[in-house]
Amino acid sequence: MVSIELDEIKQHLRIEHNLDDDLLRVYADTALEVAQNHIGKTWGEERTESTTPFTQGIKVGCLMYIGHLYANREVVADVQLHEVPMAIKSLWNVYREPSIF
Repeated sequence: MVSIELDEIKQHLRIEHNLDDDLLRVYADTALEVAQNHIGKTWGEERTESTTPFTQGIKVGCLMYIGHLYANREVVADVQLHEVPMAIKSLWNVYREPSIF
């Protein structure tokens, strides 16, 4: 099972306290799920039609997404924004299969 270590997340976000550890774990699971759904493949040892390895590029995108969720956890708006930021998409799009319309 793919996961991102809490220490790595905290280092990325420059967090030294333990107050938000549970929240960061939830964000990590969410980032992995969103990445997998965006890419449209499950994590596997090698790239196939239905799987892709969990690469450093995907991991960096997940860390950025965790940071996005953490920084915007209290956002209040009239509409719910579920858009993945462009920098994260650019990291994950490399692993997507092009769709034909």
